[in-house]
Amino acid sequence: MSTRRRLRVADNMQEALAEILRRVKDPRVGMASVTAVELSPDMRHARVRISVIGDEEARRRTMEGLESARGFIRSELGRVMRLRHVPELDFRLDKSAEYSVRIHQLLQALKSEQGGAAPADEQQQEGDAAGTPPEGGPEREDTPERGETGE
Repeated sequence: MSTRRRLRVADNMQEALAEILRRVKDPRVGMASVTAVELSPDMRHARVRISVIGDEEARRRTMEGLESARGFIRSELGRVMRLRHVPELDFRLDKSAEYSVRIHQLLQALKSEQGGAAPADEQQQEGDAAGTPPEGGPEREDTPERGETGE
């Protein structure tokens, strides 16, 4: 099976699953969103990455609700997607958003420990944007262009 088709089907499946999750009536399924769908080469198995807003208990309940509603979700997916074989769904908790928030917090803490001073790269960019050299940077002297004389 072509990789391009598999990726296209995975993208369509992600959109369809996002819509189906909004219709799941299980109260355990809270604020969940589909972040990615990975299909096996034969398209018989799909790993569905789910991001859940809330604490650890909310995540656990949401994953339990999704496991309970797996049959409904799969049948709705088959109705919407019209595939010959609807893949088995394997729901996995996606913690990448949580990880990126943690990295952002660490960077902010590091920046505040340094007294709010911008790193050298940021100072260089600020100087370039304003059209002036950064503080402490060498000023460019007007020199004659190549081939011109300063007479």
